[in-house]
Amino acid sequence: MKRRLYLVALILFAFCLGYDLVVWGSLPLLAQVGPSIVQSANREAPMAATYIGIGGYIDAAVPALQAFGERAMTAAIGDGFERIRGDSTVAMDLIFNTTWNVQHRWLKTVYWAAPFFLLLSGVLWSRRPKQVRALGRR
Repeated sequence: MKRRLYLVALILFAFCLGYDLVVWGSLPLLAQVGPSIVQSANREAPMAATYIGIGGYIDAAVPALQAFGERAMTAAIGDGFERIRGDSTVAMDLIFNTTWNVQHRWLKTVYWAAPFFLLLSGVLWSRRPKQVRALGRR
């Protein structure tokens, strides 16, 4: 099991990355606050801007994922729509500093989990047990 532990971390990375791409990619389509959050992400959060840029193509290709992403993002940051509309320059600060509900906590956790699991899988892969051969093969 220890030999393949890096695969578990890699699968968790793929899950987190997929979730991030789908949910953050649907952000520009939120009519009320989407464009202002995208502008704020482009200025302040390069990882979020990358998720938005790549995820937009995925959401455009699969409308069901787009609908899921919009529902998840609205459930997560819906409580902060008023404050984001009031001052769009602090949108990313509001999203990452405060926690409004359980979905918002999940959104922030998965956002930071993707690079963590990528790094963890690299470390586990480099430290995996290797087979040692004392004598050469014939």
